[in-house]
Amino acid sequence: MVSNDWFVRAGVSLVVFSLGLPAFAAETSVTAPVSATTSSASQSLDKLLRDAGALMKSGKASEAYAMLEPMESDYSGNIPYDYLFGVAALDSGKPDRATIAFERVLIMNPNFSGARLDLGRAYLAMGSDDLAEKEFKVVLSQDPPPHVKPVVEKFLEEIAERRQAKLQQITSYLEFGMGRDSNITSATSDFTKGVEGTFQDLFGNPIRGAQATGSSIVKAATFSNLSGGLDYSRVLDETNGIKLFAGVDLKRKVVSSMSQLNNSNIDLRAGVSKTSEADTYRLFFSYGQFYLEGMTPNVNSNRSTPAVGAEWKHNLGERDQISLTGQYSRPRFEKMATQDTNQVMLSGSLIHIFEGDTSPMIFTNVSHTSDKAVVASDSGSDMSRKTTSVRVHFQLTPITDIDVFLSGGLSLRVDGSANARSALIPAKVGRDTSKDVSIGLNWHPDPKWSIKTQVAKYNNTSNLSLYNYDRTESSLSIRRDF
Repeated sequence: MVSNDWFVRAGVSLVVFSLGLPAFAAETSVTAPVSATTSSASQSLDKLLRDAGALMKSGKASEAYAMLEPMESDYSGNIPYDYLFGVAALDSGKPDRATIAFERVLIMNPNFSGARLDLGRAYLAMGSDDLAEKEFKVVLSQDPPPHVKPVVEKFLEEIAERRQAKLQQITSYLEFGMGRDSNITSATSDFTKGVEGTFQDLFGNPIRGAQATGSSIVKAATFSNLSGGLDYSRVLDETNGIKLFAGVDLKRKVVSSMSQLNNSNIDLRAGVSKTSEADTYRLFFSYGQFYLEGMTPNVNSNRSTPAVGAEWKHNLGERDQISLTGQYSRPRFEKMATQDTNQVMLSGSLIHIFEGDTSPMIFTNVSHTSDKAVVASDSGSDMSRKTTSVRVHFQLTPITDIDVFLSGGLSLRVDGSANARSALIPAKVGRDTSKDVSIGLNWHPDPKWSIKTQVAKYNNTSNLSLYNYDRTESSLSIRRDF
């Protein structure tokens, strides 16, 4: 039984009792004798403790810390000072400094159960659950007063809940957005010349006088988006870092006055990952279903895309991460079998976080995709193609909770044959260069809310002039994470 260790003796810790702290933090054991002759140094310490204690009692922990911290070199090792300094540090959001102070107290007096309890609180604030649990269990073994025991048990329950949360996590989100697209169908600005420069008749002559209809007409339109998603992860083997994950995303886009362009997405994913020190390995399966009525009657653009892949991520210190991804997929169209391909994609990326108060970050990605057509058209043409892309994203946070970003991409597509897009294009192998750039900001008024606005410019240049186009899109979205 060490119940007497929960009370202050000799009067030197009366300051602690005056702090107005919870009873379990104030009940301490200090056995240092009080000298009959009080030196000027001790008078200075007594005044410091009284003044800092008064600030703590008034709820001004940061001010108390600012008063105590400069005197650490003078009074380090003095139990009343170290304990009060530790509590002030902990209550002002500096648990790392608090642990040092409480550890000094426990070196001088291992039975100071109040300091041990607060050391556990400091470890808990730092996320060191194992160390916190150890200290709390020692406190329970010291037969604490009745009103202290349930407090400690509550901390232990919190640790158990945090461990469970680490083993199994469920997150979700909802997002709503709206915007305007200057060229919603990605049509060329001069359809007649585009056809003349691209297609030929059976005699090899340019097709002249064609007039744009339907999706070939440049049209501006407003749109709205609604999306939501759910992700689940479960640790299967904590020792070896093996985790199971799964998720789903649902998206709906509505285009004003052009219902044929309304579309929906359902994306499913699942897999397993393994984390080992700086490396993370993922094997995954995904399935996407896309719905689009399209502008051509009775010929929709609905498609399904099952895929399997693998990913490797490696942390190069605290500021750099590289990753490599390989994926095999099978896009299949409901009404247009000639568009079906077997696709292989390889990509690599790098993230670098620069030093600085604005947390500048850059993300770069390089990918290469090869699509092999499954069937050919009646004319013998097929949709095989190869695409190489580079994307760069730069972000910084000049104002708290506001991220500013600039993104850009370049993509080169080469068709697999001279008539890959139409039997009427026999002379040229299609080559397209797509460029895009966007700028915007993302505001986080709350950790679970974000408001994003951006303007993006798109350009496609092709040796088949019908496929030249420009688009500008501006959008605003609001997202809530759960």
